[in-house]
Amino acid sequence: MKNTANKYDRYLKKFTGKKILVIGDLMLDRYLQGSCSRIAPEATVPVVDLNSSRECLGGAANVAANLRALGANVLLCSVIGTDTHGHSLTNLLKEHGINTDLIIQDQERSTICKTRVSSGSQLIVRYDEGSCDPISLATVEQLKQNIIAGFDQVDAVFISDYGKGVLTDALIDTLISLRKNSTQIIAVDARDFALYAALEPTLIKPNYSEAVSLCQFKTTHDKRAEQVKNWGKTLYQYSGAKHIFLSMDKDGVCCFKEGNFCLHQPAPTVVNPQVSGAGDTFIATALMALLGGADVIATTELAVSAAAMVISKPHTAVCDIEHLKKNLGEKQKLLLAKQEIKELIAGYKAQGKRIVFTNGCFDILHSGHVSYLKGSKAQGDVLIVGLNTDESIKRLKGLQRPINSLDDRTEVLSELSCIDHIIPFGEHGDDTPIPLLKLIKPHFFVKGGDYRHKFLPEKELLDSIGCKIIFLPTVANRSTSNVISKIQENLSFAGQNIVN
Repeated sequence: MKNTANKYDRYLKKFTGKKILVIGDLMLDRYLQGSCSRIAPEATVPVVDLNSSRECLGGAANVAANLRALGANVLLCSVIGTDTHGHSLTNLLKEHGINTDLIIQDQERSTICKTRVSSGSQLIVRYDEGSCDPISLATVEQLKQNIIAGFDQVDAVFISDYGKGVLTDALIDTLISLRKNSTQIIAVDARDFALYAALEPTLIKPNYSEAVSLCQFKTTHDKRAEQVKNWGKTLYQYSGAKHIFLSMDKDGVCCFKEGNFCLHQPAPTVVNPQVSGAGDTFIATALMALLGGADVIATTELAVSAAAMVISKPHTAVCDIEHLKKNLGEKQKLLLAKQEIKELIAGYKAQGKRIVFTNGCFDILHSGHVSYLKGSKAQGDVLIVGLNTDESIKRLKGLQRPINSLDDRTEVLSELSCIDHIIPFGEHGDDTPIPLLKLIKPHFFVKGGDYRHKFLPEKELLDSIGCKIIFLPTVANRSTSNVISKIQENLSFAGQNIVN
């Protein structure tokens, strides 16, 4: 199958060498791993026998590490303590190739450290340390000078505000003043993104809870992707951001441009996700994509793919450009192994996603097919297309079909963003998708309106598993048979003209 990375190459190759100024709260993430098999005698608490520990970059430091891994040269402006955690943090930054010259070490502060203790895959407890009060006036002035020194040297500025005291009102005012005479891309990741509205950021990435809290949106408990589609104008009013990527965890990301809804990108299925730092990876990749000239769709796809890679790792992690390229190249929609299909479907259902199934030959793709497939995807969250094998089509349509092989048909369908997965089917003696339907047990089964009054061999099974059958209207005069007939007529006409 065609390498999926190819369509992103023109953006990815522009990542290397971009200069980014990162301003924000630095943190150290510590992971203590062990086993737990008993309760403490002095209190009803688990006892964890530690066997490993690991330190990772967190907060703005993780953003900087992600940007560096994607090929950027990073200047990092922040404040840490002169303690052991600060020393560890500085060493880790240097190991990642990040310039630490603009980081201020303040003896009056302690470095933020978040420690997570786990047994197996179960998080037992997290405890936090470090200064979260606003930095002193003297430190503000020093940090202001560092920001001014770095601002004009870079292609973009990334503000990572976790509300831990570094981004004071005075520093935000300084950034607003610098912004007036600049054309740089500005990315903001802040719990209170309204504080940065005067900056008119290029992009922000609020999560669902932050948006609800700040904008006082009315919510329900389900279908979050549908709820937020009408939030764009309000989010734009509060943030002033050109691009808004609203994250909803398992429900994916909704994207807005200048307040107008653009698209919803579902979240990929990840077994046992570790979500710490995933937002940093997402917005860092989105920033690099926009710097590389990507449109909102490509930007979102790249950012989602990068975030999916890091949440599959056991600790706070980064996504480097080579692994991103590899992941994109391996990302195929074609599913063949029964066990892989079972695990994927189980993952989707565990996330509450509604699965839509439709099937067909899709021999010569035309506008009727595209309209039908888009309509099918709109019925739920995940669209799975059952695709008749070449042998199955010959049995159903005759020996002259298919015109295009299974590999060719799969590659063409894979380019449609509305399709999530493609599964070939068709056994000798059974050219129905019934075996697939037994395996998948979808929520919705879609057929064209021309099947409404026809016998459906799948109906008995669909009724038994509670799957709703939906008939979509077909586009008039659009079918593969019509396309083939027109081609044959034109060839015949051309042949007559040659003879004449």
